Amino acid sequence: MRYTLALIALIFGFSASFAEVKKIQLPYFNWKLKDAPGKQEFEMNCLMCHSPGYVFDQSEGKTGKGMWRHVVHQMINDFKAPIKEKDAEKIIKYLEENYSNTKEGYKINR
Repeated sequence: MRYTLALIALIFGFSASFAEVKKIQLPYFNWKLKDAPGKQEFEMNCLMCHSPGYVFDQSEGKTGKGMWRHVVHQMINDFKAPIKEKDAEKIIKYLEENYSNTKEGYKINR
């Protein structure tokens, strides 16, 4: 039994010495969200799961301000996002007034 464990340790140690460590560099995006009422609620509730880019890329090309109401309520009802109703209304208003039907509403600073 000891011989087997020693052999396994030796094999593992030998093979681990050939493991290659690769370093990857991910791009950094410094999102500049519009300062407006509702921004804080958006950041606190939505950015815990999503990046700003994910949120806005999902909405690109979609029409109408009602889209944000649908998306926010879908997050609450279908995905059980813990967003209070008063915060949901502020988030919806913030997104409708600042990010409806456009991808130009935010900037990426690299």
